Amino acid sequence: MDIFGQLGINTTAAFQFVLFAIALIFLSKVVFAPYAHALEERQNRTKGGEDLALEYQNKSIELTSKYEAGARQLNAEIKTIVDGAKSAANKDYELLVSKARAEAEKLVHDNRTQITTSVQAATAELKTQVPNVAMSITKKLLT
Repeated sequence: MDIFGQLGINTTAAFQFVLFAIALIFLSKVVFAPYAHALEERQNRTKGGEDLALEYQNKSIELTSKYEAGARQLNAEIKTIVDGAKSAANKDYELLVSKARAEAEKLVHDNRTQITTSVQAATAELKTQVPNVAMSITKKLLT
């Protein structure tokens, strides 16, 4: 014990060491062990939460791709229907326009024929009246 005395270590240091050991054992059992257990459990839960979040993220990506594929397919179907309706409407339009043109041409032709007939009739009537008019003018000039 002489070495301890020369170093300045006495029985007080031994009591302090014993008290420190008791405090360390007490704190490790009462404070540090539950804290370490709670920390480990929290990390386990967090890892499970991370996995769950990753799974949900993958599912959302999958659902988004399915939605986009369905939207593209629906747009293609709508485009097909609209194009079919447009082509049918264009055919109907062309048919109606061709009928209207044919009717207009027929009316123009009938009216030209009627006008030509009327002009010929008027010309023929004027030709028949020319001698009478000429006679009237001559009588008026002579009298």
